[in-house]
Amino acid sequence: MARTTIEDVAKAAGVSTFTVSRALRGMDHVAPSTREKVLEAAKNLNYTVSKAASSLASGQTNRIALLSKDRIAGWFMGELMDGLYDVLNPARYDLLVYRAGNIQERSTFFTNLPANRNADALIMTGFPATEQEEQALASMGMPIILVNSPDTDCCQGSVAINDEESETTLVRYLAAIGHRKFCYIGRKEPLPGSQWGHDTRAVGYRNTIVDLNLTDCGMRYIDLADPLSVKQTVATILSLPERPTALCVWSDHYALAVIHELRSNGVRVPEDISVAGHDGSDVAASIKLTTMAQPAREIGRIAARKTLDLAAKKTLDEPRTIIQTVLTPGDTTRPIAHE
Repeated sequence: MARTTIEDVAKAAGVSTFTVSRALRGMDHVAPSTREKVLEAAKNLNYTVSKAASSLASGQTNRIALLSKDRIAGWFMGELMDGLYDVLNPARYDLLVYRAGNIQERSTFFTNLPANRNADALIMTGFPATEQEEQALASMGMPIILVNSPDTDCCQGSVAINDEESETTLVRYLAAIGHRKFCYIGRKEPLPGSQWGHDTRAVGYRNTIVDLNLTDCGMRYIDLADPLSVKQTVATILSLPERPTALCVWSDHYALAVIHELRSNGVRVPEDISVAGHDGSDVAASIKLTTMAQPAREIGRIAARKTLDLAAKKTLDEPRTIIQTVLTPGDTTRPIAHE
């Protein structure tokens, strides 16, 4: 069966193809009765507008590109994309997803710029751009929106949580219920140094430990892709001459792995060691984990609204939006008496 064309719709509605194009794209200067005829004809013929053709006519692709450092299957990215979809889909925008999860993927994206001329804006999440990458982004001539990135020099809009303040709140809470000996467990990055961004949660942890005169039993970093990483980290912590009573872990997902390994070693959580995560993910809810919750889906919605406004060449009322996290006490931490 032959595919329905715009000419078929025009013939059925008794109008020109130019009028069909304007009517189906919701443009002005089309009489309501004519638009109704065109829509009815298109519906009867199962005709949908070609985005490629519309792009040629309007200069807009009706696509938004998303570049992520984090694994696409992870909790945060899933929630973020749901939020983006909540806003972009009703506006008839598609989402293109790219990943920069390692050196090769990141280099390939910024060398080839696959989103160039293929999208109306780019949302970047999880890492700051280098000076060379900022030049590449500027050459694309499209709005750049950053999500949870400390660097806002190369973008026209951003939305983020304050990771440093969030971790500060968590440490202060644990100190308030009696904990004095702490350890921070972060995640290993695919590149050393600042090219993937500094761990500002670790900065908040370290500064608060000093401010409250607490004991830092060390900062450890794990890689969940390495089966031995969690085992070695937990074993090292348990062998310390001064064992911490509270562990602040980079994310809920990482906290779950740490709790499992602690219990495998006969350590009770929270009776022997309290463990707190970060994110407020479905993992936190399932095991009643103490965590700092961030509204990832709402972050996606806010980012999408900023993106559509910038793509429409509107001025943002609030270019930089900071979202507050919420302390959510659970069953993996407990008060401890002062020694």
